[in-house]
Amino acid sequence: MSVKQILIVEDQMLARQYLCSCIEKSTECEVAGTLTRADAALRQCGEGHIDLVVMDICTENDSDGLNAAEAIKKYYPRIKIVMVTSMLEGRFLDRARKIGADSFWYKDSPSGDLIGVIEGTLAGGSFWPDKVPTVQLGNALSCDLSDQEMETLRLLCEGKTNAEIAVKLHVAESSVRTYIHRMLEKTGYTNRNRLMVAAVSKRLVVPGSQLDA
Repeated sequence: MSVKQILIVEDQMLARQYLCSCIEKSTECEVAGTLTRADAALRQCGEGHIDLVVMDICTENDSDGLNAAEAIKKYYPRIKIVMVTSMLEGRFLDRARKIGADSFWYKDSPSGDLIGVIEGTLAGGSFWPDKVPTVQLGNALSCDLSDQEMETLRLLCEGKTNAEIAVKLHVAESSVRTYIHRMLEKTGYTNRNRLMVAAVSKRLVVPGSQLDA
């Protein structure tokens, strides 16, 4: 059986070294190359034989790993893709499924899990977490927030006003104020600004265009 060739796309040096060390433990695959920018991955896949790409979602210079993965699947559908991230924004999971990624792995998971995911994906399997890991948000866990509250929080972090959020969610502006009030009560933060800073710093919410594509 031939050794499978793995391309790693990861801009953080320590994370890149960690991913390489994980793959080196496998007898079924080896690292064919590493990149720090997702937008260079498509060309690399066309120039050499790559069996699987381990693709970080956010890479150097804000290069979007999800866009790159979608392009690779379009032009080289035989190549397997495992999306990886340390960010807990739940919409990354949804979009990764939509663009055709084969598997998804959170960086905080044990390294042995990654080897299993890679080898299983190469064998034709598909591996996805059952849920987004929870994060402490003040006095509450992220899972304590309702879907409406989470969506309100995401929009707040994008700079939307109460009125704009109401239009986006198709609810009354008073409902938006209620969602915010409930989140402050649950978390114990004294104002929305502290709530937003905590959500972004803990990587629960990732404002930006990557989620709108």
